[in-house]
Amino acid sequence: MTAMPATARIAASQIATRQAPAVDPEQTRWQAVTDAMGRYVDGDAAAFERVYGELSPLLLARLRQWTGPQRAEDLLQKTFLKVHRARHRYRRGAPVGPWILSIARNVAIDDMRRRGRAREDLTREGALPEPVGVEPPDAERFEVIEAVRAAVDGLPDSQRTVVALHKLEERPFREVADTLGIKEGAARIRAHRAYGRLRSALSAFQPAA
Repeated sequence: MTAMPATARIAASQIATRQAPAVDPEQTRWQAVTDAMGRYVDGDAAAFERVYGELSPLLLARLRQWTGPQRAEDLLQKTFLKVHRARHRYRRGAPVGPWILSIARNVAIDDMRRRGRAREDLTREGALPEPVGVEPPDAERFEVIEAVRAAVDGLPDSQRTVVALHKLEERPFREVADTLGIKEGAARIRAHRAYGRLRSALSAFQPAA
């Protein structure tokens, strides 16, 4: 039998010993959450623990920003209750974080609306009204949230998804690109365009120079 040439043996050895590409732990983590959400939709109650454990810290931080620390815990539980009721509307394989964050945002806005109405009812029943010219903090926060929601909803789908993954889930652009099946440069371009549109839409809330 003819002996393999030395160069061929070296090449074969290199191929055999070549290490597999490094696996991004963050991408693996979020893929596991996506898979868990799919199992949860199928009725696997244990999979909910993985979804809750990964997303609840992120959601709680956002709810504290939107509504304050006093309401955040209760609204987190309401968010996941709505997630449970709406789980059949989840699109399998889609990033879970943006979908649940949108539910949390709506829960926060609904809560602020209810508390705003309750405040008005108390005033009509004899409670002291708010001083003229002084806007309660909740109303100001609510106005900003409404404006942000409208601005984000007005983005094209491709840009809105990139913003949700990069800004809300704090994923690096490389991972955003892998999740969406596009090049990293394309993800950066979408984000740049989206943030430009958001800056224009929210210019009224930017501090004066």
